[in-house]
Amino acid sequence: MVDVIIIYGPTAVGKSAIAVQLAKAINGEIISADSKQIYKKLDIGSAKVTKEEMDGIKHYLIDIKQPWEDYSVSDFCIDANKAIKNILSRNKTPIIVGGTGLYIKGLIEGYSFGNTAKDIDFRSKLQNYTNSEIYQQILSINPNEIIDKENRHRLIRRLECLTLGTQNINNDFKYTYKLFVISDERQKIYDRINNRVDKMLKDGLLDEAKMLQSECTFKDCLAMKAIGYKELFPFLNNEKSLEECTEILKQKSRNYAKRQFTFLNQFKSYTKVDFIGVKETTIKIKQILEEQNG
Repeated sequence: MVDVIIIYGPTAVGKSAIAVQLAKAINGEIISADSKQIYKKLDIGSAKVTKEEMDGIKHYLIDIKQPWEDYSVSDFCIDANKAIKNILSRNKTPIIVGGTGLYIKGLIEGYSFGNTAKDIDFRSKLQNYTNSEIYQQILSINPNEIIDKENRHRLIRRLECLTLGTQNINNDFKYTYKLFVISDERQKIYDRINNRVDKMLKDGLLDEAKMLQSECTFKDCLAMKAIGYKELFPFLNNEKSLEECTEILKQKSRNYAKRQFTFLNQFKSYTKVDFIGVKETTIKIKQILEEQNG
């Protein structure tokens, strides 16, 4: 029997809607594995599932942090494991859904990334290094590393952990996982991304970006570096036109979807399910689970 079901895939592929329908079908509850949806007030740019879209299904790890607060892979693993234990204790099925691959990888493999303390001296030595140079140092230690090369905070933290600490297996929680990867033709996903960005702007994404810029006043604020917001700051600062920033946002979002596809190489095993509509895809996943459980 599988303890935990995971729904992973690129942005705009329909993961959240599928997870809700699956939870209704198998008496489940949902744990978000999305590094933007953890933040309060960042609703539009994170494509955060609404109360209506939740359709009565309980969701965990949404709106748990203020935009200026840090949240690491280790934090997610701790919080997700607590939620899993809670859900299982009530004879329900935990369903993890999201596109933050490091969150899911850390949870499945039981890694604890939080045992390496922040080292000010180590970090200060990296200030004159470019992101590319830091990334090359990471690859020299772990040639298979996949990480956002534009996220300087994450690059420095990753090199810090690899250089000064270790990734320790956390054996406090032992669950069996079934990982489903929702896939679709890339052009269809890119078209949905472009349309989503246009809708976000109509729905007030610029106002969220203004709020974030006003509330996160220090340079290492992780939320400020999130795709969906940082691309709009040049417009708010009168450095670029809204049209230029919109096209950059669409491109960055498409690039992120590519990286989510690539991150699949980090998983040892998964079941790929082609998107054929929310209802139909959910039925397919349910059939696979029933066949596996005999």
